[in-house]
Amino acid sequence: MKDRAQRASAFVRAHWGRLLTGAALLAVFFGNGGFRSLTRNWLELRRLNHEIIALQAEEKELNEKLKALRAGDGPVERLARRELGYIKKGEIEYRFPPPAKKRE
Repeated sequence: MKDRAQRASAFVRAHWGRLLTGAALLAVFFGNGGFRSLTRNWLELRRLNHEIIALQAEEKELNEKLKALRAGDGPVERLARRELGYIKKGEIEYRFPPPAKKRE
């Protein structure tokens, strides 16, 4: 046990400058809220940039859909038939039950 303490003491005496510098750097980076705040803000910036990219892709998709809807009545009619179930006057709507699941 004494040998271990002597080796530790010798190490500290030999590297006291490096140990002091390391402790000072640790205190500066982690001892105040500035570095933690900077890290937190950087992570938030990355998250927001990813969100912006996703929203821009969604905007592009919606603009293309809007352009198609403004191009003529065909897309509007197709959309109304599919999503709202509209039919033209004089048309007959056929509804079929979904196929039954096969038992194995």
